[in-house]
Amino acid sequence: MIRKIIDRAKAAVFLAAVIAVVFMVCASYSVPVNAAAAESSQKNYVTDDAGILSDSEENRLEKSCASVSKKCRTDIVILTLKTGLDGSSLDSYVRNFVSDGGYGYDSSSSVPDVIVYVVDMKSRAVRVVTSGRAQTDITQSNLQGIVDKTKSRLTDGKYYKACDKYIELTRKELDESIGYRLFLYFPVKLAIAAAVAVISVLIMMYNAKSKMTVNGNTYAKDGVRIHRREDRFINTTVTTRKIQTSSGSKGGGGGGNSGSAGGHL
Repeated sequence: MIRKIIDRAKAAVFLAAVIAVVFMVCASYSVPVNAAAAESSQKNYVTDDAGILSDSEENRLEKSCASVSKKCRTDIVILTLKTGLDGSSLDSYVRNFVSDGGYGYDSSSSVPDVIVYVVDMKSRAVRVVTSGRAQTDITQSNLQGIVDKTKSRLTDGKYYKACDKYIELTRKELDESIGYRLFLYFPVKLAIAAAVAVISVLIMMYNAKSKMTVNGNTYAKDGVRIHRREDRFINTTVTTRKIQTSSGSKGGGGGGNSGSAGGHL
């Protein structure tokens, strides 16, 4: 009996894994490509005015930004400078750059959907500036997290790796495709699923072993006989009490960010 339980559990886990893999593969090919995406492919996603990237690195980042921009429906841009700007003045410069360059995933939108990773080598400032969907869908703490998780690479002179990490972190925030979300942290999810399967099998094995093999008659000399059994229902009393609630209180939390976050190398 225990062997049958284990075999059934294994079969169920295997079938679930196969279905999940097939579903993820199919979902990964279901990303629509619309006119806005085709239009965005003509933009320059990487502008290296500070000259901190090699030509090959710039080309790789350009392709990566273009690809992820389509998946996130938001222009993902990288800008390096040597102007000495910082803080709000740097934010203003970036917003003018976005406006002049015609950035924004959907040109018909009143607010451009764009996120810009900017590094000013003269002021040693690194900032992430958002607009549209990137501003409403990324929380302030997560936006600051993009800066914090990349600036150590900038400090070490690993500029390409910092920009590549920025693209990766931004996609985690904005890509809502089912295939990507299912594959995200897949090794961790697989380990959790395996642990749950093992625990379930152990519980079933324990329950199978714990079934009673004796009853009260085993310990009675001549057995136990019940001559009469009677249950009488008397009454039921239910007490209700109205709980007063405050009409002015509301639940839920807010999202989005202030439009930028930053730090220094």
